[in-house]
Amino acid sequence: MALLSLLLALGLCLLLWRMRQLLQLGSSLPGPWALPGLGNAQMIGKLKPEYIFLVFTELRERFGATYRLWVGPQLWVFLHSPEETRQALHDPTLRKAATFQQLSPLIGNGLLISHGADWAAQRRLLTPAFQPQLLRSFAPKVATHADRLLERLQRTGGAAIEVTDHLFACLLDAIVDTSMGHRLDTQLVEHSPIVAAFHRSGELLFKRMINPLLSSDFVFRRTRLWRELCVQLQLIHELMERVIEQRERQLVEPQDGPRILLDAMLLAGLSRRQIRDEVNTFVFAGVDTTTAAMGFVLYALAKQPSAQERLHAELSQLPPGGAADLDALNKLCYLDAVLKEVLRMYTIVPSTGRQTTKATTIGGRRYCAGVTLWINMYGLAHDARYFPEPYEFRPERWLQAPTESEATASAYSYIPYSGGPHVCIGRRYSLLLMKLLTVRVVQRFRLELAEPLAPLVLQAQMVLRSRDGIHIRFLPRIESK
Repeated sequence: MALLSLLLALGLCLLLWRMRQLLQLGSSLPGPWALPGLGNAQMIGKLKPEYIFLVFTELRERFGATYRLWVGPQLWVFLHSPEETRQALHDPTLRKAATFQQLSPLIGNGLLISHGADWAAQRRLLTPAFQPQLLRSFAPKVATHADRLLERLQRTGGAAIEVTDHLFACLLDAIVDTSMGHRLDTQLVEHSPIVAAFHRSGELLFKRMINPLLSSDFVFRRTRLWRELCVQLQLIHELMERVIEQRERQLVEPQDGPRILLDAMLLAGLSRRQIRDEVNTFVFAGVDTTTAAMGFVLYALAKQPSAQERLHAELSQLPPGGAADLDALNKLCYLDAVLKEVLRMYTIVPSTGRQTTKATTIGGRRYCAGVTLWINMYGLAHDARYFPEPYEFRPERWLQAPTESEATASAYSYIPYSGGPHVCIGRRYSLLLMKLLTVRVVQRFRLELAEPLAPLVLQAQMVLRSRDGIHIRFLPRIESK
């Protein structure tokens, strides 16, 4: 017994010695009281999705500076200022937080979670597929899928509906069509299995990401969540394999149109697994984030009738055919302001994380290897120092010319698509989709909330969502085009 006690004591001393730099750093930062051994894991594990990002933002406001949480032996540091954010996003020694690696069952080593030479090669390969001139060629196809959405909304007869699934199906069809050359036509199916599979996969992966007890692959792969996830992933992987094979056969024949995203990967000689990973990354990230953003666009316009009517008045000045003309849409200042304000107020990806791989300095503080740095993008976008009345929906704030100090501060207080070298590769494409859909919907319908006085309860899953959905009435406009 004495020998066992001695060995345990020696093991504890060795562990503390190895963690000494983490412990010193953690003790120098403010943060909530942590239990020995568990840290703040118990607090995080008990939080419901609607409270997670709000608690992180509340702690940001309470401490007024960079603060820390302990998740077992892991040190999480939440950066505070736009300058710290800028430095972290440009630091080449940092890699994506280990938590994001838990997305690998769906997206493998895709662009979203890869790093180093793999990430650089993937980024170089995919960048040409997002050039503005190529994105312009997508407008007619996107318009076709948008018109199908309008037909579905028209058939509701003005009854209130939850819009998320309608938007998801439309965007899934549009993104797969324009990036992979395949017509899924999920909007023609009342309850699409592939739409349900993407939704459920995201929910299951997020449940794992927020539960420290499931961080181990050994543990997670012995749970009911893993078994259910495998069923959903099989549906997704089989569909994407069929789409890839179909496009591969088509490429044997001469092509009239421009090369699209899937073409670039097939012609580059990537393995089938690599192509599937990138395709799943693009579809999963692109559809999920743009669906969430569009849902909040429609909510904000329905909630603010004056903003909706001002936008409708601006759209009435479009020339014939202007709703599908990107040059014309890019000149609409108020449309641009509405989308910017939605992406600020309803920060679609509330936070992102980086992992230190070696000693580095950020914001004047020295960080050792093994620290997870979190960037609270929701907190930055709701900081009254950078955005007065941050919880008020005010598109007009984007129509005013900022002072030099405001412009400098907002550069990294407003980063809806992240920033630095890892800025979202599909950001222009996402905005294109949002503009085309918003214009068509507002031209055709007047939007009303089903329950105007009901509070909007936000929750963070893979992206920011409304806990109770977004319920809107689409009332046809007499003068619709």
